[in-house]
Amino acid sequence: MRRPSKPGPDATLPEILGYVARHPSLYPAFACALVRHVYAKGRFYLMCWRAGYRVSTVRRLAREARQ
Repeated sequence: MRRPSKPGPDATLPEILGYVARHPSLYPAFACALVRHVYAKGRFYLMCWRAGYRVSTVRRLAREARQ
């Protein structure tokens, strides 16, 4: 049986959760990363709401600006 490899940057959520579940030492770091992600997402949604734009509009404009 081969050892499961670390998930890459394009890993799906089930793959990441499975990897973290098999490595209890990663729980604190994963929890911190998850809290930071949720906080940043909430801040982004609040910024869009205050500016009067829909989130999808802001994402589209950012995507177009990068091209």
